[in-house]
Amino acid sequence: MLCVRFFIFAVYLFFMNKRVIFSVVVILVGLSSCKKEDKKEEAVLIPQFSLDLEKKDPTYKVIASSSDRIAEPWDIDFHTQRDNELWVVNKGTDQSGGTTVTLFNAGLEDQVSDFRKDANSWHFMALPAALAFSKENGNWATVEDILDANRRGGSFTGPALWSSDMLIYARPSGGNGSHLDMLHGSPYSMGIENDKDNAFWVFDGFHEEITWYDFVKDHGPGNSDHDDGVIKRYSNVKVKRKVGVPSHMVKDPNSDWLYIVDAGNNRILRMNTGDTRIIKGLPKAFPENNETLAKHEEWEASFEVFMEEGFDSPAGIEISGKTLFVSDHSNGDIIAYDTETGKELDRLKTGTAGIMGIVVGPDNKLWFANASTSEIIRIDPN
Repeated sequence: MLCVRFFIFAVYLFFMNKRVIFSVVVILVGLSSCKKEDKKEEAVLIPQFSLDLEKKDPTYKVIASSSDRIAEPWDIDFHTQRDNELWVVNKGTDQSGGTTVTLFNAGLEDQVSDFRKDANSWHFMALPAALAFSKENGNWATVEDILDANRRGGSFTGPALWSSDMLIYARPSGGNGSHLDMLHGSPYSMGIENDKDNAFWVFDGFHEEITWYDFVKDHGPGNSDHDDGVIKRYSNVKVKRKVGVPSHMVKDPNSDWLYIVDAGNNRILRMNTGDTRIIKGLPKAFPENNETLAKHEEWEASFEVFMEEGFDSPAGIEISGKTLFVSDHSNGDIIAYDTETGKELDRLKTGTAGIMGIVVGPDNKLWFANASTSEIIRIDPN
């Protein structure tokens, strides 16, 4: 708009035979502003499914399926330090524990899949609901949708930390599988997002609150020393678990907002991670955490309801620029929202229920996991 105003002003000056030299300068400035505006527009890449002005339906490309041993996937995430490497977590059963499929060169002609099951996934990956990669060190974490990972009637469950080193993960280790760490204060956890290093935000379905976990220094593959662990419980950010549906979360990389699918209350929250304060210290040992930790505290944070209409059962969530994407597990819709205004920008009706986790890939396209069809799908705009 700025460059258009410059040209109108310049043409007016020229044809009125007034200050011709000045009008030429205005035109040059206008050209410069146009180039800057064009450059800015080209830099904004949003994985919209409606960029085509003719509103053609996108193509749904099946990237992996049961032939790759995808089986009821609940979440997907791209490795943050290796190109085109997609990790899928399969829910598994109460008797087996969860499994993973890693897609190397995901979506490319030379794609290769690697199915793995940790030797003790029965405990450390018991009914996994979500996974998230660390932005800094390549580790990743899962949360477990189970009351007691020991199946003894207790509440011994929480997030687990894993290595993405393929010579370590799901390979023989010194004892309890290949996990790098596990803390046990959040049964029925339904979502997870990395904060930094080995620290993660967790949707704690048992205590019905958002919780921050820091594994600090991992104890090494298969070991069991958790004493340096830290838990901060944000008791005022109330959420509710929905059986059979994850509550995924995503952190806006350009702000302090943590966007949370609150599936049990059928809404989307956003929590200001930069506006938090401690309320009090909590016991570092039993019974709530099921182990002794370095620090255990109750905190509060500013938060607000971002959206509570327009979907039947929200599950997956992802952000790109100022666009927030939410998947509807019940009908397969994927809705795009403006994070500044809350306005619905567009809606894609995939027509297939069962969508769980969604993610923006390195190709700037949306990918999703469908638990009902056991498929990983990439959306290719036409």
